[in-house]
Amino acid sequence: MFSKRNFHFAIASGTILVWLVAFPSSLFSQDYPSRAIHFITPFPPGPADVVIRLYAPKMSQDWGQPAIIENRPGATGTIGTNAVAQATPDGYTLLFTVDLPITMAPNLLKVAYDPQRDLFPIAAVVEGQNVVVVNAKSGIHSLAELVAAAKAKPGVLTYSSAGNGSPGHLCGAMIAKQAGIDMIHVPYTGAGASMNAILAGDVTMFCAPIGQALGFIRAGNVVPLGVAGPEPSPLLPEVAPLSATFPGLALSNWFGLLAPSKTPDAIVGKLRDEFQKISADPDIKMKLAAVGFQTEWLEGPEFSKRIADDLVKIRSFIATANIHAE
Repeated sequence: MFSKRNFHFAIASGTILVWLVAFPSSLFSQDYPSRAIHFITPFPPGPADVVIRLYAPKMSQDWGQPAIIENRPGATGTIGTNAVAQATPDGYTLLFTVDLPITMAPNLLKVAYDPQRDLFPIAAVVEGQNVVVVNAKSGIHSLAELVAAAKAKPGVLTYSSAGNGSPGHLCGAMIAKQAGIDMIHVPYTGAGASMNAILAGDVTMFCAPIGQALGFIRAGNVVPLGVAGPEPSPLLPEVAPLSATFPGLALSNWFGLLAPSKTPDAIVGKLRDEFQKISADPDIKMKLAAVGFQTEWLEGPEFSKRIADDLVKIRSFIATANIHAE
């Protein structure tokens, strides 16, 4: 029988339960981190991997806990991203990614997560630009020559990408649309494989992250035809923006840290402050610049707004170029 005493205990237990729910950060975040933190990057080793492998050792040193990086690629970054979206929101499983599975893939593919509902944007720490490159042996040295070659052989020239809905896909499709040419999209499993295809001469063109392409440009393996930012890149000041030839064609990428939604505010704050500290480190800035990246800082509402704006912008690109998942 349910006695008065049991009733009072139930009320008291309920009160405790309500208190636990109301104050999760104060109860469960004070000792964070007390064990290893796992960073999932949803691609094979490549640009995002390069950035987090600079940040993670600094965090591990500052906090005295291992910072483990796991590459979990597949489906244009959406497999690893979904794993974090479904993870326990305790700050021990985090996503470090370029914007592809957050703002691009959800506009083109059926994904199992809502990037604005299921993930919390902590901070964007790096801004990256892209550059259109061709193999140095292709005989193509300018955008005009690329367009002329494509018009001479409709449906023969190809462009690679890191996957459906990736910057390389959107960039190539927009170039083809505006130039009135027919080029075939060849998606790969990541930016590294896509660049290897260019180096091997398997595809004609790739809109690559500048940090990835820079060494090959300097070595004379590939020829840059245009940068996908609104202005010339300080890393390639002699290369004109694509927008000078194709109006409105500007694609830049953020690299950032996200957590599962409902991660306690106190944990988010600790992560944000630590990443901001690392971003300000002159050694980190120098190492990022050496591989073609510029540090930036977007947090909280600013980062959320960037994601919302980019979702709309990419949706417009996809509609304009009539891009479909392949």
